[in-house]
Amino acid sequence: MNAGSKVNVVRDLRAVLSLGGSVVASPEINLEFVRGFASLVKKLRSDGYRLAVVVGGGRVAREYITAARSLGAGESFCDELGILATRMNARIIIAALGEEAYQHVPESVEEVEEWEKVIVMGGTVPGHTTDAVAAMLAAKLKAELLVNATNVDGIYSADPRKNPDARKYDSITVEELASLVGEEHRAGISTVLDPKAVRIIREHRIRTLVVKGELSRIEAALRGGEHLGTEVVV
Repeated sequence: MNAGSKVNVVRDLRAVLSLGGSVVASPEINLEFVRGFASLVKKLRSDGYRLAVVVGGGRVAREYITAARSLGAGESFCDELGILATRMNARIIIAALGEEAYQHVPESVEEVEEWEKVIVMGGTVPGHTTDAVAAMLAAKLKAELLVNATNVDGIYSADPRKNPDARKYDSITVEELASLVGEEHRAGISTVLDPKAVRIIREHRIRTLVVKGELSRIEAALRGGEHLGTEVVV
């Protein structure tokens, strides 16, 4: 399957977007991106899309986690620090969306009952990354599509920032992806999709795209265009 393959998009598409914290703030808040993202969401909403956004913690979360871990804090404590960072980033997105979004950041997926407006969340509880939260939310809302917008342009056989020989996948089966990411959770994990998210995607057969966190690629992924990322085949 080619990276630019088409998605059969229908009006009123229900989609969940997992937005990497590094895309929003790394560590400074990227106001140009945030404003552009808000404009994109409003345009999609006017075209009938129902959207939910789960925002990661990015570099700020990882720096606090690293500092706390060096001071002897346990993994649950470190996770809680990361969750705080994700919820700050979520509120920045809400500020940009204004009345298009619910003004409350849900602290659990169970709180979400409807999405007449845009749902914006961060992390929930220790042990769940925002990737996992996005997958859980997609499963609960019966979303037709999960898009993971991150700081790399798809799924690779290894971290392309560290290994120049890493191979990019235009598509990958969910079983292959599960083998690639492994099983271990650790606070501050920065794989493209974490193990729990992959398990949920596999269990609920959620169509998933991983794309570079650029506005044009996010829009292409949601509209069925040439997103140049990776499709997870379920």
